[in-house]
Amino acid sequence: MKLPALLLAAAVLPSLAHADDAALTDTLKAFTRCDASFFSSLNTHRDAWQAYAPLQQDKAFTWIAVRNRADRQASQVPISAPPIAGLKLLSYADEVTNLGPLGLYYYWGFIVDGGVDEVALRLAPLLAQPESLQKGAKEYTRSELKVGNAWRAIKPQPGKAPGTRQVERVLIVEPEGTQGTQSRVSCSVQGGVNAGVLAQLRPDIAPVDYPRTQVEPSFTEVDVPANVRQRLDSPLLQPKFKTLSYRYVSKRGDGSKDLPVSVTFKAQGGLLVKNEAYGNTFDVDRLTQADLIQLKSKMNGVGDGRVLQTRDIELNVPTRWAPGQTLSARLQMVNVPAQPTDKPYDTSLTCTVGERIPARQVFASLNGDAIKLACDQGDYKTSRVFIEDLGVALTLESTSSDTHYVNEFIALKVER
Repeated sequence: MKLPALLLAAAVLPSLAHADDAALTDTLKAFTRCDASFFSSLNTHRDAWQAYAPLQQDKAFTWIAVRNRADRQASQVPISAPPIAGLKLLSYADEVTNLGPLGLYYYWGFIVDGGVDEVALRLAPLLAQPESLQKGAKEYTRSELKVGNAWRAIKPQPGKAPGTRQVERVLIVEPEGTQGTQSRVSCSVQGGVNAGVLAQLRPDIAPVDYPRTQVEPSFTEVDVPANVRQRLDSPLLQPKFKTLSYRYVSKRGDGSKDLPVSVTFKAQGGLLVKNEAYGNTFDVDRLTQADLIQLKSKMNGVGDGRVLQTRDIELNVPTRWAPGQTLSARLQMVNVPAQPTDKPYDTSLTCTVGERIPARQVFASLNGDAIKLACDQGDYKTSRVFIEDLGVALTLESTSSDTHYVNEFIALKVER
């Protein structure tokens, strides 16, 4: 006896529903890997997902399509799927943000019903290594660093940008909104993201949308313009040494200290080639006049690898260091090589000359006088001394709206 059509459909439906549940869960597991397997799983289980989200396909990959990942107003689409592994997905987000020297950020993931703790508890069993999802102050994070062609697990570093010299891959569960009733579960690849990284992890992004590779200039090959150099003729600011090196420690207002910073100078054509080494983390190359006027700089180990060049300058230097006199400079700076969205950066410095003190009060081996300078750069104010015997300025204190540092010099060496 044949079953009526309705009864036959009812008998088959539970197995179909179970198959769909397994397919959706398989895709969510793949998503937690934060790689191309998510898009491969969407393609494999396209029939299960197409009723719940807008899909696009190209060859062996399928993705949930948003209108424009570069526009925060068009980078999300609703999801209508039933709960998957206990997680109710509300929408899918696909976003890209360029933070310049802090790096490129590519996010993809879901807005989920429920608070962070609840969502993380349900998500963790889907991970190959559930314990890798570590609890932070308000979020749960799994962090990896790209080392060669592999990804190495690292301790989460919330609030610390990778810059453009390294690439991180992060799975994060964080609050969405302020009510505590929704969470954002995102994958992010961030930092110095290039075409090779996107080709490996994000087959949903077309090659035409890959970031452009930029040739990083060397510090020495970016020249100071002739119109700037010809204004640097003050005899008061000429160096009186071949090389100078020193180390200092910065003490914060709360009494804590930073790691020592090592500084080296080399006199070159009346200017000073400077390097500041901040431990093993990063260093900065600069070309300055008397370490008062910056002509170019480049950050090594962080930032976008470009050179900040002084393109134009208005400079007024007193003929002698008399109390009440002022040294002032207005600088227009640009990044080299330029990017289409770049704008010139204008800054100014005004230093008021104060009293003379023995230079040995700054560091025991120094000779002659140190001339106090109270310098103002808008929100950033410094107390400096100009070491007359060397022709260079040293910074004793710095203050901004949210920091205050006092510098202690712990070593100094001069070659005449």
